[in-house]
Amino acid sequence: MTERIGTLAEAQGTSGSGVPGRPTPLAPVLLAVFTVMLGLGIIAPLLPMYARTLGADGLVLGAIFSVFSLCRTLLTPVTGILSDRWGRKYFMMGGLATYCLVSLAYIRADSIPLLFLVRILHGMAAALVIPAANAYVGDLAPRNREGTYTGLFLVSFLLGFALGPALGGILYDRLGIVSCFLTLGFLALLSFLLTWLWVPNLRSGTRERRDAPAEDSRSILGSPLIVALLVFTLVSALGRGSIICFLPILATEKLGMSAGLLGTVLTTNLALAAVLQLPLGMTADRLNRKVLLLAGTMLSGAMFAAVPLATGFVGLFVINVLMGISMALVLPASQAMAVSAARGRGMGKVISFLQTATGAGFAAGPLLSGVIYQFGGIDPVFFVCAGFLAAATLFGSRFLHDRR
Repeated sequence: MTERIGTLAEAQGTSGSGVPGRPTPLAPVLLAVFTVMLGLGIIAPLLPMYARTLGADGLVLGAIFSVFSLCRTLLTPVTGILSDRWGRKYFMMGGLATYCLVSLAYIRADSIPLLFLVRILHGMAAALVIPAANAYVGDLAPRNREGTYTGLFLVSFLLGFALGPALGGILYDRLGIVSCFLTLGFLALLSFLLTWLWVPNLRSGTRERRDAPAEDSRSILGSPLIVALLVFTLVSALGRGSIICFLPILATEKLGMSAGLLGTVLTTNLALAAVLQLPLGMTADRLNRKVLLLAGTMLSGAMFAAVPLATGFVGLFVINVLMGISMALVLPASQAMAVSAARGRGMGKVISFLQTATGAGFAAGPLLSGVIYQFGGIDPVFFVCAGFLAAATLFGSRFLHDRR
């Protein structure tokens, strides 16, 4: 590795303030995240329909989504730990290069076993990019501004994923599924170039911590707040993990919606959440983060329970609007709590552990929902997911604390 590893102060500029708008790598990192998530958003809602054309039943469909999350979960802690030591940039570049290959592999995946293999590679690529980029933004965040900076990260993350379904629906209806996969590859290539040219290789810590020994996982698990965040994140992810897999099935098979209308519903949900990330991230820097987190989780659970009651596009649209608001309450508050807790413990390590908990929930959730769908139909899937979110709310009210 010949490229010099930059320090946090150098990446934040000569002042070390890290204020958005000054010469920092924040903008290209956010733009790279946006383009990756746009590509993912294009194919995610269409993948269940594509898998059904290959003969996937409910259980197999859940497994196709679960294997992505499982692979991402297993590799994410490795990315977090090593990026603290070696820098974030090369992990981001490696993942983006893999995304390019995955986009071509989807086109050749004309059977269920091949689709499983591609989903494994896709999960590995995700584990390289997003944890490193998330930790990069966390490194740049000044103390007591964590909500603002993580809000900016979440804007780029969610806005890309929000615009993707609408664009994917248009591409699918007019040009077919292959155009969606090719667009994913093009956007990943663009992100690779952005990262290569404009993002310095930053690792966690300042010059004073350059030679400090890395703390092991026991120092993380010894923090009651981090442990509580891990459990809360896992349980809530078990509830949220099935939405992208089974909402398209309910919308198309039960309500008879087209791919374009489905894309509109999902885009509205995610776009609203994205637009609200920055103002609610700034709010999380001023108000109690625990209250915001629990209010959003409670609202999300109520909306999951309401999904089976929708009778058409309008009802599902309204439910997704409220889901978007709930997501906007939850994400910046939880991310800000995580970044605050990560200081002095290795930003990449702590962020990756929390993303591992998310990935575990997103892996187990669709698999469990697939079993429920197979034997009980589509409606019970959403009731069970609502139950997990209610359990997360109860747990968080007892064990989470906003310590700044």
